[in-house]
Amino acid sequence: MRFEKIIPSDRLKPYIKHLIISEATDDASYKVFATTGLVIGFQYKGKLAYLNKNEENNLAAIGITGLQDQYKIFKPSVNIGSILVFFNEIGAAHFFKNPINELFNQSISLDYLLAKAEIDKVEDLLNKATTDQHRIMVVENFLLQHLLNKKEDLLITQAINTSIKQKVILK
Repeated sequence: MRFEKIIPSDRLKPYIKHLIISEATDDASYKVFATTGLVIGFQYKGKLAYLNKNEENNLAAIGITGLQDQYKIFKPSVNIGSILVFFNEIGAAHFFKNPINELFNQSISLDYLLAKAEIDKVEDLLNKATTDQHRIMVVENFLLQHLLNKKEDLLITQAINTSIKQKVILK
């Protein structure tokens, strides 16, 4: 199993905590615990499903998982390769016109939020990429193309910063 953390480019740092290159050679299921930000997964090889009451639900090669209030169990195919984009608490709202709360407890295809032709294009580029650096470049360019010119909601930002400070104090 390989799990490598990548710091995003400077232009994406205000919105994205980090990217992860994840590869596995076996098909062992794993749990993902609830987080405070959305995650986009770009599979460049293999397939991914999530388990719900022992039923496998296949996921799109490029999909998004919204905020979760409980853990989720994922089941990869053998020899899976993915790039995962972990948004900060307010980051995803700068890339999508749809209200982010619509994704609560959802893992769906990214073509729910963006044009299928665009998703197909980035999937094709990822399939042709042969190095990690090239894959990261494809994903970051895709994200930069979808960065919206939105004003920051200062009330939400202040609430998040207050919450983070309280967590630090409680530790």
